[in-house]
Amino acid sequence: MSANNTFDGLDEPVRPTPGDRKRRLDKENHKKQQKKKLRHSGGTLIPTVGCHHKAEATGFCQAEKLSPDDLMMNFSKFYERPNKVDQDRTILNLLDITRVKRQRLKVLDVNKRKDRNISVKYNLLCGNHPEKVPVCKATFIKVFGISKDRVSRVAKYYAETAEARPERRGGARHSEEHNRRRQLIVEHIQSFTCRASHYGRRGAPGRKYVPSDLNVHKMHELFEAQNHAQTSYSLYYSVFSKDFNLGFGHPATDACSDCVKYKITITDPNLTEAEKKMESASFILHRRRAHMFYDLLGRVAEGHVTLSFDMMQNMVLPKTPIGQAYYSRQMYLYLFGVVVHHGENSQQEKDDVHLYVWQENENSKDSNMIASALSDCLKVRLQDKVSRSRGLRLFSDSCFGQNKNMNMLSMLMEFRQLFPNLGIEHTFPVRGHSFLPADRVFGRIEQKIRKIDTILLPQEYHAILQQFGHVHVYGTDWEAFDYRSASKECVKAQKSFKISEARMLDLSTNKVGLKTTYNGEYCFHSVLKRGKRWADLKPELLPKRTSVKASKKRDVLALLGAVGVLM
Repeated sequence: MSANNTFDGLDEPVRPTPGDRKRRLDKENHKKQQKKKLRHSGGTLIPTVGCHHKAEATGFCQAEKLSPDDLMMNFSKFYERPNKVDQDRTILNLLDITRVKRQRLKVLDVNKRKDRNISVKYNLLCGNHPEKVPVCKATFIKVFGISKDRVSRVAKYYAETAEARPERRGGARHSEEHNRRRQLIVEHIQSFTCRASHYGRRGAPGRKYVPSDLNVHKMHELFEAQNHAQTSYSLYYSVFSKDFNLGFGHPATDACSDCVKYKITITDPNLTEAEKKMESASFILHRRRAHMFYDLLGRVAEGHVTLSFDMMQNMVLPKTPIGQAYYSRQMYLYLFGVVVHHGENSQQEKDDVHLYVWQENENSKDSNMIASALSDCLKVRLQDKVSRSRGLRLFSDSCFGQNKNMNMLSMLMEFRQLFPNLGIEHTFPVRGHSFLPADRVFGRIEQKIRKIDTILLPQEYHAILQQFGHVHVYGTDWEAFDYRSASKECVKAQKSFKISEARMLDLSTNKVGLKTTYNGEYCFHSVLKRGKRWADLKPELLPKRTSVKASKKRDVLALLGAVGVLM
């Protein structure tokens, strides 16, 4: 009996786990590692004398005095420590290195002359002799089974620095930077929330599950965007699979991660009473801020228009129950919803809902498209209602790439030029508490779509959406404009505030009013360049451009062929 993919209703922070997702490699048994061990331990080498010098004839090499046991003793002492640095120190102890006092011109050609700055004498140990036995270089390297260049490098480095030569081979050249990046990745993965499966999973004990709309590739992109630094996907995947035991599942409900963290922290038995009181106070403050946002949303003043807007989860094309769909990339249909809100516990009518749709192959999902859709809604769909009002109140989440940015702000300032006496206020929720009236519409749409097995064309989605509101199709009912480029022409690059810290924005004047809390007074800032006015903001028409890659296109065509659609 298979277990359903259900979850408890509680999110918890991601933590590194000792039982990682992927088994770590055991490099000790690799052939390459075995060869390296054999090489550093002497392997099958046999120490022998490498010359035929006679001790009586030449005083500089007395290798003839060394017995096979002496050779083996030197060999064993050298390889008893397989570390290269220790072996180099052993070599250094057997060398007598001196500076050359006099240069003899043995070679007249300057280009062929090799000036030697040091003189090296080679020695070996003898069991019956208290002093070192001098030998030639050939015997010295033959006994230890090493190259002459290695000996030369050790001697030259000591002559220059009076120190043993350190290890310079291999290793991580940027180990500190690498470790820092790994730690940043760990902290980024820990910033997500996960849930334990309601049922135990065979073969994956202790595994937790992050939301199904995530994947490692998307998490890697979020990491790069957050840290503004390029990091390889392989490094991110390595940390994800080796330091965490995580999978991707389908959460049944949504919860605020901060709330869950506070709940877990407060119940931590290792905290003192003072620390628990501090965490409890922070939790209460967090909840009050969240409630204050919903209080502001529910207070619909007479003569004001209140709008909430958000992006719905991407809808896939083609939608089909066949197994191949789970392994194929599918094209997205984007939906941006604007809802006229009439106050707390108010009924949502179809005329209050405006749904803007476009396909992935028509344009990307960015702030230009969202600002253009909201501009069309204000200027065309709701023009009469807005023109008769005293103020416009906007509520959206704090997504920087969609709603909380200078492109959206510039569009609203441009719209205000049509109604100079109109007060505009934009309010953002506390992170984790951003359930808006638009999300209620999206929930009803998702329930309807979930009951339909196969959807092959965007027009089929349009027919479903028309049951819940007015559908506006990109290219037919509305056009997009390049607010990003127009904003750069008029707005200063360096600003005296951070829009990311804003809880509320006041756009009732030519200056931007900002509050970082829901209480207090606005602080007004000028964002226009010298000599520029908001009336100068003239965005150009944004051409259609596809963001579908060739690989996704092939998958979509193959999937359509699998369900019997001839292309």
